[in-house]
Amino acid sequence: MEAAKTPLRLFISAGELSGDVHAARLVDALAKRTGSVEVIALGSNSLKAAGAKVLFDTARGATLGVIGNLLQAPQKLRLFNTAVRNIMDAKPDAVILIDSRFFNLNLARVLRQKCYQGAIIYYVAPVMWQAASDARYRDIAQQSEQFRANAGRRFEEMRKHVDLALVIYPVGLELYDYFGINYEFVGHPLCETVKPTLGKDELRALAAVEGNAPLIGLMPGSRKEEVSVIGRELIGAASIIARQIPCAAFALPVAHPSLRGQIQAMLKGAKANIKLLEPERRFDLIAHSDLMVVASGTATHECAAAGTPHIMAYRLHPALDFFYANFTRFRLPAYAFPNIIAGRRIIPELIRSECSAANIADAAIRLLGSESEMEQMRRDLAEVRSKICKPNSLDRSAELVIEAISRRMG
Repeated sequence: MEAAKTPLRLFISAGELSGDVHAARLVDALAKRTGSVEVIALGSNSLKAAGAKVLFDTARGATLGVIGNLLQAPQKLRLFNTAVRNIMDAKPDAVILIDSRFFNLNLARVLRQKCYQGAIIYYVAPVMWQAASDARYRDIAQQSEQFRANAGRRFEEMRKHVDLALVIYPVGLELYDYFGINYEFVGHPLCETVKPTLGKDELRALAAVEGNAPLIGLMPGSRKEEVSVIGRELIGAASIIARQIPCAAFALPVAHPSLRGQIQAMLKGAKANIKLLEPERRFDLIAHSDLMVVASGTATHECAAAGTPHIMAYRLHPALDFFYANFTRFRLPAYAFPNIIAGRRIIPELIRSECSAANIADAAIRLLGSESEMEQMRRDLAEVRSKICKPNSLDRSAELVIEAISRRMG
């Protein structure tokens, strides 16, 4: 009788809801290859469903930007120390870091300082988004020493402490080459995971859509702050649209169970019938909606992967907006993921003061009334898909993870 295989033992650090989903998909791909995977994680519901022992639900603690993280510094430090302690005690075969650059690069550094001997693999590895529009990053060798030093901080940390970086975005790969990172561009896993499980008629029935009425999906984000600020504008836009297109139907998938009460309270004043859907209906809604209105972030990636026309709307609490407008230098010519990848404006993005119920409604009504604009957006999104998608992304990532672990184990 053949001896049972020893399970692959992993620690996964996924900082928020999108990272949790990516991590769970990778765990499933690894389990198919190895037969057995044991996972301890910082994550959320998707990793739990994949069989992981989740030490802390990071989706509940997700916050926005520098200020939000500073306010949560004591909790983040406890979480960091918990991760280090568990890893050093359990000595897993590998630590897999998912996104969340500041937390995870520091985790990698401390683990190496403590002589952790397993593989450290960065999945959804950090990229320099400015490289998509600023040619200096693509020609980094010709820039000043100071410019190279500023650009190279995250890459030097990866080079020193990370065995393998798996990059899902075709942005700034020249920087990975220049700074000598062991990496591979594996393509965006959403290209193969954003697939509906319900048929179009089933989803429309679930969303209470009548006849041939347009279905508009609303996704206000996965953090409480986002839902509070952006959700108000999306719900207000739905009310305006409903006045002009009375037959229009609206659906909103709750990103995390902890947000349901907050969203239900916000819907009490809505002048539109907005159907709440469970988190697992997210991809069905994206696949079968006529138009999506989404917060910046993962939702724009999902809509791009599905080729679904969408509008990006994003704003911060006024105090946070003032801080980022006046005390940070991070600027991009576009913030919506499809626009960054395409290098031009292919979907409407309404940010800061432009992110209002009236502006969102105007953009949605215009698009719904113009099949030529919608068709052009579908063609442009197909171009984005051709840049971000590679065949069998998850299977290839799992293969590379196993190879990296094997090299570490000698």
